[in-house]
Amino acid sequence: MGNKNQPDSLNELKGFPLKFRVDKSKSFLKSKSNLFNSGFQFPIMVLKESSLKNNILVMAEYCRSVGAELAPHVKTTMSPQIAQMQIDAGAWALTIANFWQAEIFRKFGFKKLIIANEVLEKTAIAEIAKLNAKGKAEIIFYVDSLAGLNIVKEATPKNGKINLFIEIGTDHGRGGVRELSLVKEIAQAIKKDPRLHLRGVTGFEGAVPNAARNSEGESSVHVFCKKIVTAGEIAFEFKSDEKFIVSAGGSAFFEIVAEELNKFSKPKILLLRSGGYVTHDHIYYEEIYPFKNTGKPLLPAIEVWSQVISNPESGFGVLNLGKRDVGCDIHNPIPFAKYTGKVEKFKGSIEKLNDQHGFMRSSEKFEVAELIGLGISHPCTTFDKWKLIPLVNDDYDVVDLIHTFF
Repeated sequence: MGNKNQPDSLNELKGFPLKFRVDKSKSFLKSKSNLFNSGFQFPIMVLKESSLKNNILVMAEYCRSVGAELAPHVKTTMSPQIAQMQIDAGAWALTIANFWQAEIFRKFGFKKLIIANEVLEKTAIAEIAKLNAKGKAEIIFYVDSLAGLNIVKEATPKNGKINLFIEIGTDHGRGGVRELSLVKEIAQAIKKDPRLHLRGVTGFEGAVPNAARNSEGESSVHVFCKKIVTAGEIAFEFKSDEKFIVSAGGSAFFEIVAEELNKFSKPKILLLRSGGYVTHDHIYYEEIYPFKNTGKPLLPAIEVWSQVISNPESGFGVLNLGKRDVGCDIHNPIPFAKYTGKVEKFKGSIEKLNDQHGFMRSSEKFEVAELIGLGISHPCTTFDKWKLIPLVNDDYDVVDLIHTFF
């Protein structure tokens, strides 16, 4: 029975022109719509095609240069279209955060998946074991305790197959083995169960306390990566028949990861799992990523365009953009452009965000109804605000529509 409160059409999407329909998206793209003159509603997030392609290419080339494979952490975008672009550029697998995300990408045809987390929900473990055993997927997930491993064993069917990484952690960090003596115990216990397969060791250097782009912070990351290597040396004799994997993930210190993990003395796959690199950003990653002072930089691909709806005081404007539209978990968005018939450089700051409003200060001229382009900090919590995102060229013509599945 229909719901009387249900709208006649479920195709209207945030930010898109009022007449847009998802089932007519092909004709919409053929019309060569432009962000600024085709009836888009603001605020709206867009992705710059040139920046996205640049970042995928730069990371792929870097991985080849250091002998690494890449399993990009696609929880950043939750977009199979972007994930396919990364696979087409040579990515070895995809990384996700949980089994629910794994199933989304598996149903889009991606079979080699790393869940960068412990999985302790028994029905998920059983389903992963069945998918692996039947060859419908190759899913690897983390374990960092004997207690967790016992749950995995209890939940794995008799004919199931479970692929595991031992996660290495650091004091006051996140998950992961703290004492290396435990690595051997976990590895031995995995080896004793024919259903379980030890695929390697892993960690997340971004969770190291005080990790930063200074001598002390970088030293901490080096020390942590050395710990992963030592753990790998301990666990290696208990590995599965597959090539042993040593891995770490993050978009801030992957050059330190490559340097240290390449010192692993036995045959290996060096696997990086960076995620945020694919869109980069305007401040957080921009301040700390390894390519900043090279000739092949990563470029910010996310822009959120918003409208000035009030200018009640000199230098102060209210934007129709808030926490429902853009992430603010690390920094507020950064005004960098305005549109006045053409895109112009613009400087300002967002001093506060409400759920639907942004409070902007600027010493530069702006007017009511003008559009302000904002960059973001840390892409993960901006993507999840948008189900459909225009992919635009450098003239802001819409060249594709990017779906997300949060």
